[in-house]
Amino acid sequence: MRRTPFAALGLGLIFVLIGGAVLRAQLPSHAPTLTPPSKAPETGPADGRRPQAPHRTGELECRNCHLGQHQGIVQMYIGIGGRGAPTIPSHMFQVRVECIACHTTPKVAEGAGGLGAQTFKPSEQACLGCHGEKYRGMLGKWTTTLAEMTDVVTGKLKATRASLADGDQSDPKRRRAQTLVDDADFNIRYVAVAKGVHNVFYSADLLKLANGWLDEATARLGKPPLKIEDQLVRGGYCARLCHEAARVRPRETVTFGKIKVPHARHLAEFGATCTSCHSAERHKAVTATAATCSACHHAPQNDRCESCHSAQSAFYRGQTRSPHAKIEPNVMAEAVACTSCHDFAEAQPRRAIGQKCLSCHEPAYAALVTEWTTGFAADVRKAGDAVKTAEAAIAAARRAGKKTAEADTALREARETLALVRSSGAAHNPLAADALLARAREKAEQARANAVSR
Repeated sequence: MRRTPFAALGLGLIFVLIGGAVLRAQLPSHAPTLTPPSKAPETGPADGRRPQAPHRTGELECRNCHLGQHQGIVQMYIGIGGRGAPTIPSHMFQVRVECIACHTTPKVAEGAGGLGAQTFKPSEQACLGCHGEKYRGMLGKWTTTLAEMTDVVTGKLKATRASLADGDQSDPKRRRAQTLVDDADFNIRYVAVAKGVHNVFYSADLLKLANGWLDEATARLGKPPLKIEDQLVRGGYCARLCHEAARVRPRETVTFGKIKVPHARHLAEFGATCTSCHSAERHKAVTATAATCSACHHAPQNDRCESCHSAQSAFYRGQTRSPHAKIEPNVMAEAVACTSCHDFAEAQPRRAIGQKCLSCHEPAYAALVTEWTTGFAADVRKAGDAVKTAEAAIAAARRAGKKTAEADTALREARETLALVRSSGAAHNPLAADALLARAREKAEQARANAVSR
């Protein structure tokens, strides 16, 4: 970047030169106020040097050329100009870091003999001067990470363009695919031309969008997406661009709503990326909702149901231990996986489960799902009512001064047995659920009778 009077005026002058309501809207409220350059003095200085003539309209000015040369870089720094992404200002733009704060290393064109233009290259020392030693290598990491992402998406762009050329030119889906490819191409070129290191998170987000558009375009052309190692372009760039170098480690667990979530495992084992749950434009902001979790956890391709639904899995496979009843595995446990029955892509999951039965069984088996759900729900309510009756009887006995130790023991067993069925889902092991609910009712009645007889 050329160190000129234009650059020395800082970002405020850039905004004025670019003009337009969009850029003016990006100005922070504390942006510097600009004043026009003062004219040269009418009389020479006291040391007798020749006075400089005032600038005349039409004379060559640095900004006449450098505005066009750096306009894309300025827009990148502000966080605008790309397609599909919201405005994401560079963190350094937000605190009014100017060009010359980073571009500090002089560079003169070879063979110019001191008469050519002098530019100033970015220096890592500028990073260390503000942020300290832990930021050493950060600039290089930004450059290599964005280069890796660009290479991945560029390869996918070439493959998708080839698919476009081979497809039916009259297919209406092709027009939408062409638009997606053009938008992806624009973002890739924009990151390259505007030098993405001026706003790494905005650049990474643009490349992530480009990657998604190319996948969609390929799908519209009736072909499977190109399989690539795309952890970065899917949104895993936060750690590579910043957190690793700054020695920021993900927390092991976080609380989302009322649920404790294994945060680190989502990144290390489950394939989630930072921007799956966090905003790309606002640091640390959580954008995930319950629907976000469900879309991932209940996606057809997710076959890790048992990592979360451990109670249901253990009940299904006969691995649940209870002192109140022997629990054998469901007869289908060895042959039928969770996703063989559960399909949350369907609007009515329970009806869909019934239809899944028919892939192996006769039509009459579809009614079993209703029996296992609606029927057992009624049985659970009966057991619950029996527990409440026993609780009332024991409370009355205590008020009458009676001892209730034996009744309390039977009631505790009834509660534990009923809670096990409720948490595990009766339909996952109907035979075991039937035995447990019978045991719960039996113990509840025993507790009631014991309290009344005292």
